[in-house]
Amino acid sequence: MVWLFLACLLPAHSQINPNIKIPYEKLGHLIMVKVKINDSDSVFNFIIDTGGSTFIDKNIAKELELKEQGPMAKITTMDVSGYQIQNVFCFTTFNFDIFKLLGRPIHGIIGSNLMERYKVTFDFLSHQVIFSNDTTAIEPQENAMYFVFRNHTVNNAPIIPLRLNNNMIEGMIDTGQPYPLVLPIKDAGDYKKTEHSGFIRSTGIMESWPQTNPTHNYIARFPTCILGNQTISDIYCLFSELPPMLSMPLIGMDLLSQYKMIINYPKDEMVLIPIPGFRLKNNIYTVGLNPEISEEGKIFVKGVWEHSPADEARIQIGDQIIAFESRVATSENLNELMQLMENDHIKQIHLVIRNKEGQKKIKLKKKMLF
Repeated sequence: MVWLFLACLLPAHSQINPNIKIPYEKLGHLIMVKVKINDSDSVFNFIIDTGGSTFIDKNIAKELELKEQGPMAKITTMDVSGYQIQNVFCFTTFNFDIFKLLGRPIHGIIGSNLMERYKVTFDFLSHQVIFSNDTTAIEPQENAMYFVFRNHTVNNAPIIPLRLNNNMIEGMIDTGQPYPLVLPIKDAGDYKKTEHSGFIRSTGIMESWPQTNPTHNYIARFPTCILGNQTISDIYCLFSELPPMLSMPLIGMDLLSQYKMIINYPKDEMVLIPIPGFRLKNNIYTVGLNPEISEEGKIFVKGVWEHSPADEARIQIGDQIIAFESRVATSENLNELMQLMENDHIKQIHLVIRNKEGQKKIKLKKKMLF
């Protein structure tokens, strides 16, 4: 989910090598790479997020005795799977607690304001990100969609045009969030007036961004989205409150991962090459439940989609999840529950819920949200 902040980054310099292939691990929808910092033997988990700025966990910065000035820390050498980048300046103001649901510690973010010096290729089929010092213009390719983008003034993220339900808008390329599109919730009323095949409200919060305080979300499905020369039918979009300075449509991984994506930052150009056989999902198979971890490590319900199986089972905001699939629910295994909910091959989930009426067992059978 992901992580949009005010930032700027002083220039970084890398070793001279035209193409460095960096393998990544897919953590949920996130792109995670292994990083070493300065002379430390420790290995840290960093997320590559085109829609974010570059950050390091403040505790890690102190542990490594990085030189700090105000909200920033300096990394003399960042080694990303053998690719060394010199003099990286990272913000230390990001709250990495939001990654707790992943079940893996995340220590930093590599954002567009660090990648801006490179031509960066995201090869989602082979789980590789390629950093290149060769920033000559991208050669024309068959079936590819070519965009000249503008950079966001806050975090340097690429922004490209698209058409949604006959409305021309701009979208930020954001590998840090899962949905095909995220739209500012303040615009939901305007989109309700347009043609759609579903507009669903949440009770409580299903998705939230740092520096925001939402009370609910919407999710909707629209007949057409035109991206480049491609028309996408029945695309679903999340509506959420977004940080004020970055409140604009976001193009996320459910859509981007259908392509091989090349972003040539120095030339302000981007190419999307369709991956054969891939098909964008046009519905969500779900129990409609969003859990959260309390400060005490207990698991509570944070949000429920209306008319979802969780809603029909009368699960309420604040109900405690005691167990799932005969396992006690803890902060350590919540990621397993998240994987069960996100796995389309899992048809149903058994929960034990505790609320003011007592404790009860519930079987939730997944269904399509639209």
